[in-house]
Amino acid sequence: MLSFLVRRLLLLVPVLFGILFVTFSLTRLIPGDPCLVALGERATEQQCMEYRERMGLNESIPVQFVRYLGNLARGDLGTSLRTKQPVGEIVLLRLPVTVELAVSSMILATIVGVTLGIISAYWANSWVDVLTMMGANLGVSMPVFFLGLMLAYFFAIMLRGTPFWLPPSGRLTPGITPTPLVEAFHLQGLKGLPLILVTFASNMATVNSLVTGNWKVLGDALRHLILPAVTVGTIPMSIIARMTRSSLLDVVGLDYIRTARAKGLK
Repeated sequence: MLSFLVRRLLLLVPVLFGILFVTFSLTRLIPGDPCLVALGERATEQQCMEYRERMGLNESIPVQFVRYLGNLARGDLGTSLRTKQPVGEIVLLRLPVTVELAVSSMILATIVGVTLGIISAYWANSWVDVLTMMGANLGVSMPVFFLGLMLAYFFAIMLRGTPFWLPPSGRLTPGITPTPLVEAFHLQGLKGLPLILVTFASNMATVNSLVTGNWKVLGDALRHLILPAVTVGTIPMSIIARMTRSSLLDVVGLDYIRTARAKGLK
C-alpha cells in the first residue's frame, strides 16, 4: 500500500508539470497583448516595448516558463494585470470563500445523500425507492448552471416577500460585517504563517461568526450559503445516495444476514 502511494505521488509530479507548461504556453499563444490589458488601449508602442522588457515578455516561452517556476517555488504568483494586486493576496482573499462553499456543499451532500440512500434501501423496490432513485438520477444529470438559475428564480423571485425567500447571490447582507479575528482577539502582533492562517479563517464568514459568537452574522451567512451549497452539492448528493443504497442492499443480501433473518431476527 505504501509503495502504491509513493508511486502515485511520484507520478503526480510530471502530471502537474505538464499541466503547468500547457496552461502557461496557452496563455502566451492566445491572441491579445498583455501590455494593452495592463496599460490600457491608449498605450504607445514605446510604452509597450518598455513593459515587455520589464516583464520579460520578449524572451522565449521556455525561458519565461523557467522563470515562472522559480517565482512559483518562492511563493510569488505574480501580479494581476487588471487589479495590479499580487495574485497571492487575491487567492488568499478568495480561497476561503471557495473552501467554505465546498465544505458546506459536501456536508449537505453527505447528510442528505446517506439519508436518502438508507430510505431507498429500506423500502427497496417500492414506490419510495423508485421516487428516491428518480430524484437521484435527475440530480446527477441536471446541469449545475441550470439548477442554480432555477433555484435562484424560484427562491429569490417567486418567493420574494415570503418567509422562504433566499438571497440569490452575495455572502452577507449589505451592512452586516463580521469582525476580523485579528481585531476580535487582539492578534495584531502575528506575523508569517500564523497570520495567514488566522486571516484565512477570518475570511470564512461562518467560521468567523462561530469563533466570535456573532450569531446574527452566522444566520445571515448560512442563509446566503443555502442556494450555492444545494446547487454545488446536488450531484455528489445523488451519487452518495445511489452508492449508499447499493452498498446496503449488497450487505443485506449476504448469507449471514439472510441466515439471521431466517432465524427470526428483524
